[in-house]
Amino acid sequence: MKIHRLILCTILSISVITISNAQEKKAIKGFSGGMMVHSGYQFGGDNPYNLDISSPTFGIGGCAKLHLTKHFRTGFEGYVSTAPISKGVQSGSHNKLFWTGVLADWYWQKGKFVPYVGTTIGGGMETSFYLFEGDKHDWELEQKSVLHKQPFFAIDPYVGIEYAVGEALRLTLKADWLLAINSDGLNRPMGPRIYFGFIFAH
Repeated sequence: MKIHRLILCTILSISVITISNAQEKKAIKGFSGGMMVHSGYQFGGDNPYNLDISSPTFGIGGCAKLHLTKHFRTGFEGYVSTAPISKGVQSGSHNKLFWTGVLADWYWQKGKFVPYVGTTIGGGMETSFYLFEGDKHDWELEQKSVLHKQPFFAIDPYVGIEYAVGEALRLTLKADWLLAINSDGLNRPMGPRIYFGFIFAH
């Protein structure tokens, strides 16, 4: 939790400073931000139990962007994604990813459509909970369970498109593939995600 707060506070501080400087220089062409839900599929698994963590994953998050030119935006975003695990473990087991970071993307206005491509760089935490025996619905102490946390460096390339519903409201559809890098190399499980949400733009 401490690393989450540190990363988030750092990103917020950088964003506030950037906004203040840009406002003074009148460098901001606009800004946008909103919320997105996502679903995807992850596979693989780095664990000593030979568990293959292949499972759908679901989550929520959001972003905020400053439009510095007619084609370039920067800002920050953060997401939480949880994948329930059932193969080889009891119900209630899951793999959870939290990540946040500074983003940069390039976009093009094509009528009501705004295609974009970019990358987020930051950090996060993987939380793995494996329940080997027991029931998640009772209040009994579970002797055979494991809770493991692993911080990681995040590189998250993405591509998407926005659709302008009105002057200020846009719908967005995005796809990404999070690359989580820890002290042992590329972290698994990994896989693609599809995001859908709304963006307020000015």
